[in-house]
Amino acid sequence: MKNKIIDSIKSLQSHKKQHFLLAVSGGIDSMVMLDFFNRNSNLADISVCHVNHNYQSDSEKMNALVSTYCNDNNISYIESSIDSSKIKSNIEAQLREKRYLELIKVCKKVNADYVVTAHHAADQIETILMKILNSSSFSSMRGIKSLNNNIFRPMLSITKDKIIEYAKKNKVVYISDPTNEDTALTRNFLRKKVIPLLENIKPNLYKPFEDFQNKTNDVEDLLSFTTNEFIKSDDISLSQDIYYINKKRFLALPFLLRISIIKKVLSNKVEFYFSKNLLVELSAFLEKEVIGSEKMINNAKILIDRDYILLTEKLDVISIYREVKAGEVVENDEFSFYWDYDKRPKHFLKDSTFEYVDAERFNNTLVVRNVDNDDVFSPLGLSGTKKVSQYLTDQKVSAFEKRKTIAICNEKDIVWVAGKQISNNYKLTKNSKLIAKLNFFRK
Repeated sequence: MKNKIIDSIKSLQSHKKQHFLLAVSGGIDSMVMLDFFNRNSNLADISVCHVNHNYQSDSEKMNALVSTYCNDNNISYIESSIDSSKIKSNIEAQLREKRYLELIKVCKKVNADYVVTAHHAADQIETILMKILNSSSFSSMRGIKSLNNNIFRPMLSITKDKIIEYAKKNKVVYISDPTNEDTALTRNFLRKKVIPLLENIKPNLYKPFEDFQNKTNDVEDLLSFTTNEFIKSDDISLSQDIYYINKKRFLALPFLLRISIIKKVLSNKVEFYFSKNLLVELSAFLEKEVIGSEKMINNAKILIDRDYILLTEKLDVISIYREVKAGEVVENDEFSFYWDYDKRPKHFLKDSTFEYVDAERFNNTLVVRNVDNDDVFSPLGLSGTKKVSQYLTDQKVSAFEKRKTIAICNEKDIVWVAGKQISNNYKLTKNSKLIAKLNFFRK
């Protein structure tokens, strides 16, 4: 047991002695963990946190047990409490989530490196079985990770028999959690009814589950590698907070890889969770390939365009209607616009951030506004008029970008679809005497 825990600590690859916050309930597993680290103080500095759920009759007894042990052994002890009175359904999962949030909070408070829990081999088996029963995602099939962010579980390879053996040998005092006997809870039913039957078939039941976890880890590593290679390729790019993914290449990938790419792209942008229902809906959405169709993914949006799959977390378009006199600046979080009278340029450079126009047709004021679906203008170099939306489509502007497009107008007449094209009606000619320079910068 000692060697396995030492090997697990070595896997942290730290060159300094770690400070562990031990999560101790008072049950046999966590009390054995506490006793082990107390007896092997050279392995890590320890503090102890007992989270009182106020949910069971023995809560105070368990708290007193942990507190007494820590006081007797001069170990830093923190008692924390969570309110379980308002939890009416899925009690086990909600208590677990609240407990982890509290432990992480305490971990930061005491400047510990890791929250350390006493999960062991049997917990791993139970977790994997529950994931299968709940039709969880593939990544969840890996079961419990020994290290997950700052949650460390050094006892995952230790069997329950070894824990019981240690408790007897070292006279570890503990309190059996009465809720562990309630077979109405799925995990307890698996532990009490199902796993013993499986052990009749396979006495060393931990081994095949360990092999299963290792194989899923290998597949997950391959998936992660392939995802990163795709993201580093030319098949994905970022422009104005919009990710453009090559549609043909993306839709040719296996669904699991597509989801992995979407998760990776958005992981630093928004907080989201792929529920089973959302995965089913997303699969159907991508398979239809309907151009222009959109789908919300929590705080982000995915859109199917002609040649690209678009992803963005910025959905709100800033509404604007401003009259701007010569020499004035209009600025917001998305763009800045400035115009003034100028001389005729000696050379016309290809630069979408500015345009020269004939200013004789408008007074000293231009209007900056959002493009409307019904807007029409006369694109430079084309005969007749065209809807702005159609012009943008012809220029292969994405649906997301269309919504952010700005029109610079002379009253109701469009002078410039900002950053895209000016109107024939305002182009410079050899007879133009009053010239204006329009400047538009996207942020």
